[in-house]
Amino acid sequence: MLILDCARRGDCAHRLVDHKVSIVKAKVKQFFRVLLAFLGIVKLHNAYDEAVKALNQLYSSRTGKAFGVSSLGGSEEERVTVLYQRIYEEKIWRWFIDVLRGQTVKKKGRCDPKDVCQLQSVDIAEAVVKTAEICLSSPEGEVLRRGIWALEDGSAYYDINTNEKLPYGEEDLFQVISRMDRRFVWDVNSSLPSELDGKHAFIAGQTFDHEDSFWLRPEVKGGSESIFGFEVSELFGLRCLHIQRLRRNVVAALYERRKTIPDAIAHYSTESRTESRQKEVRVIIESYCWGRDRLIKEISDLQPYCPGSYLKSVQAARCCAALLLHENSPKLKLKVCEERKKFSENHPNVLGDTQLIQNALYLSAEVLTKDEGAKQMARYCGLWPVNELLVRV
Repeated sequence: MLILDCARRGDCAHRLVDHKVSIVKAKVKQFFRVLLAFLGIVKLHNAYDEAVKALNQLYSSRTGKAFGVSSLGGSEEERVTVLYQRIYEEKIWRWFIDVLRGQTVKKKGRCDPKDVCQLQSVDIAEAVVKTAEICLSSPEGEVLRRGIWALEDGSAYYDINTNEKLPYGEEDLFQVISRMDRRFVWDVNSSLPSELDGKHAFIAGQTFDHEDSFWLRPEVKGGSESIFGFEVSELFGLRCLHIQRLRRNVVAALYERRKTIPDAIAHYSTESRTESRQKEVRVIIESYCWGRDRLIKEISDLQPYCPGSYLKSVQAARCCAALLLHENSPKLKLKVCEERKKFSENHPNVLGDTQLIQNALYLSAEVLTKDEGAKQMARYCGLWPVNELLVRV
């Protein structure tokens, strides 16, 4: 009996020891989890601080001054926003994207566009530090960066889906243009008045894409607060809308760079063979098959929602292009034949008039053009075509 009692006590003692050991092990594991989490936060903050320090060095190199305001970033979202803003301000995003792609491929074995939307501040910070090292390692890199600064001066970027202004650039140029008395989207075949009214906005849209002759025009070379460029561009790996004031310093920088721009035919030929351009042509041809009545109704339904909506403007402009192919009036017969031939041959500038109209719809602008087809497309959607005297025709 005594022996049995001792055995029971010994068993209880062992279980008590095992229980205490389990508690200790759990506490050790919890401690290390907390420690690792803490070290992760420290690493994140250290990486962010190092990136801000590198960006401040870039600012000092560019301006000769110390960066005056500390870049605070409380939450993860705030840190990401601050880093992207500073990357844009220092004009290093082209190098940054290349570094980031290499960094992502090294970590994940791939680099998809969706990866850009899932980046954490520590990933961005690491790429910023490496990019700054590249820029500051040679005088040529800094000269190139200052050139990009001039090229991007007076810019504003907008979400292509919502038209929300992105946190890059100081002025909200969409609102600036919207408040002007008159707005004109300017076709490549027309000239501006010799004297520009400061209350009017003249927008060189996507039809001027890489047109070398544009930068040689005297009304552009001098620059102006009233002339704007508009395009769809890529920033941080995402497509967005880009509006820019074409001031004298901007035009001078663009003019210096004009030799690197391919001629219009070479540029458009390359672009027209891309899948996206071919898809656009197919959509217009399919829309043509809807017939006149449905196209007229589609344009009428879309038109009120086009100002400030690039995607709605694209849809309406496609319908206008398709509707023009239905025209049989003697005045437009030759133009319609030319357009049909462009579509069948996938002509380099097949979407020129369509882009002109979609830009005008988005900006709620009049259309400055000599092209009879573009004038008719403008009328379809309630826009006013004007001549070079800015008289409505």
